[in-house]
Amino acid sequence: PILSGIIAGQGAAATPRRSFLLSLTYVLGMALTYTAAGAAFAAAGQQAQAFFQQPWIIISFAALFVVLALAMFGFVEIHVRSALQSKFTDASNRMKGGHFASVFIMGALSAVIVGPCVAPPLAAALVFIAQTGNTLLGGVALFVLALGMGVPVLLVGVSAGALPPRDGGWMNAVKYFFGGLTLVIAIY
Repeated sequence: PILSGIIAGQGAAATPRRSFLLSLTYVLGMALTYTAAGAAFAAAGQQAQAFFQQPWIIISFAALFVVLALAMFGFVEIHVRSALQSKFTDASNRMKGGHFASVFIMGALSAVIVGPCVAPPLAAALVFIAQTGNTLLGGVALFVLALGMGVPVLLVGVSAGALPPRDGGWMNAVKYFFGGLTLVIAIY
């Protein structure tokens, strides 16, 4: 939605080429944030893995996944505090859309915000990276993960916002499916 708003706000200037370049800039901002996280986690190596293997941390993450699954099923509502939400809204409103630097920053910030949405594959990648201790592999692996996540963003950008699926009952089925997967992760 952020990227679609940036591109739609371009009006007549939203050519397919410019839309693609803005989308690519957004994805690269996101990818470089993940790259830094992967390199940092690889540098931490076995210490990070040992830290995350403590029983109280495993139980805490399992409980978090149960709460997130309950939210997917509609039993729990999770909201960002309104004061924090308004700060983010004010900051994003001050950024000029359509400028490559601000789009890059929005992509980098979205990686932090979207991080919990990709927690299962991200956690698996981080465990693997910590086991190798290879900083280059850690950075490259998460850069590629972010580029893969960015492919739909690029498609939406090139289509100038015409490709996003419409709301409907099928979205609830998808939400329940991922809620079930989240419960399986908690049990695992």
